[in-house]
Amino acid sequence: MHIRESIDRLEKGVNSLTYNPTYVTGNQETPYHAKNLNSLRNVIKNLEGIDIIKPEIEVLLNSDLFKNHNNEDFFTSSQNSVITSSIKTIHEGFKIIKRQYQNNLPDLDDIYIKLPDLDNFDELSKVSTELKKAIEIPIHDQNTNAHIKIKTAEPGSIWLLVSLGVISAVNLVGAIAWSAAVIRKKRAEAKIFEQHAKTLEIKNETLSSFVDAQNEQLKNILEAEAKQIMNNHYEVDNPETLNRLKLSIATVADLIDKGTKFLPASTDKDVQEKFPDYNSLNLIESTIKMLKEN
Repeated sequence: MHIRESIDRLEKGVNSLTYNPTYVTGNQETPYHAKNLNSLRNVIKNLEGIDIIKPEIEVLLNSDLFKNHNNEDFFTSSQNSVITSSIKTIHEGFKIIKRQYQNNLPDLDDIYIKLPDLDNFDELSKVSTELKKAIEIPIHDQNTNAHIKIKTAEPGSIWLLVSLGVISAVNLVGAIAWSAAVIRKKRAEAKIFEQHAKTLEIKNETLSSFVDAQNEQLKNILEAEAKQIMNNHYEVDNPETLNRLKLSIATVADLIDKGTKFLPASTDKDVQEKFPDYNSLNLIESTIKMLKEN
């Protein structure tokens, strides 16, 4: 998870991360009384997986806050201190991280690329070649003032911050990633259909015809997606550019299967909506279909 994703998730959760115990006079062993604990527990669980606050979240998950499922409870002074200090650290840390991020905002023509898990330099070299086919070649074909420049890499999972030079190149990468997600979904549907057909004990020659028809349909969808991108993002119309776009889309589809993500650095909603939602890839629809519906 790169820094912007972490900040976005924290922004949604921190405001609800509230713990306001009441000190009860005369209750010496457990003088701190807190309410609405189930809501607090849900917020904490939703913040799991954010690396920059992982130690504080683990402390809270292992604290007496999670010893039961009561919506209100009493705590000792030490128990209350653990909960209070951890939540305070998260709030203060978020303010510092957000301020640091805002002081070093990426440019609008930057994108983030999450690389798949890599075990060695051979795999890194292969992914680098695939990324060249996936985005560098089609961006150069676009014939604008775009460029490809790796600006930095973030720790944790490998996220590259890549400058493309112009916003039109960012939109192009978004369109390619979207079409690739569509192709990936269609490939998965074709595999499911093929497996289902095998269970029906269909004759081999008939099954082969089904598979051939599926492959032809995938080729047609890929062709249509590439043509749509060329019509919307290029001033040229030639077979070579179209073929390179088809290769780019197919390559990005493979990369997405391996865990690669392409995201805009811009927080502009219109730019972000041009990229697929990687948490809902099975629900993605072709922009061609959406244009027809509109």
